[in-house]
Amino acid sequence: MTIAPAAFQSFRGRPAPSASMKVRIYRNLNRPSLFSIVALSGEHKGKVLGYAPVVGISNVDLKVSEKQRHSVLEKQVRTVHAFAEGNLVGVADELPEGCRTQPAKVITYQPFSAGHFFDRAAPEVPIHWEAEVWSSGANLVVPQRAGQGSAG
Repeated sequence: MTIAPAAFQSFRGRPAPSASMKVRIYRNLNRPSLFSIVALSGEHKGKVLGYAPVVGISNVDLKVSEKQRHSVLEKQVRTVHAFAEGNLVGVADELPEGCRTQPAKVITYQPFSAGHFFDRAAPEVPIHWEAEVWSSGANLVVPQRAGQGSAG
C-alpha cells in the first residue's frame, strides 16, 4: 500500500509520512472522520504531520494514559489520551480490500466503559498489540489474511 496523495491532508505544510516511518495515530476529536498522524522520528518528531480518513500501521502498540483517562472520567470531557503507534503501511480514502471483507477484528476504545482497547466482539479482553491495523471511523480494523478463517 502506498500513500494516496488525495487522502493525506497536511498540517502547516508538513510532509506526508513515508512508508514504514514510526508514527502515532489517534482519532481527531474535532474532525472525527479523520485520524491525526504524528511523527515519532525525524525532523518533525512529536508533531502532527497531517490527517487522513484511513491510516494503516504495522507492529502496533495500543496505548492508553490511565492518568488522563481518570481526568476524562472525572470531568466528563474527552481528550486525546489513547493512541496506536507503529510503522506506517499507508494512507487512503477507504479501507483496503482485506479490511472490508470479514475483518479478523474490529478494535475500539471507549474511555467511559473500559480503560483499554478491545475487540468489539469481546470488550472484556484488553488488546495491547496487533501485527497490523487500519483506522476507520471510531475503529481500528485488523485485516483478514489469506487462509485466515473467521472466528465463530
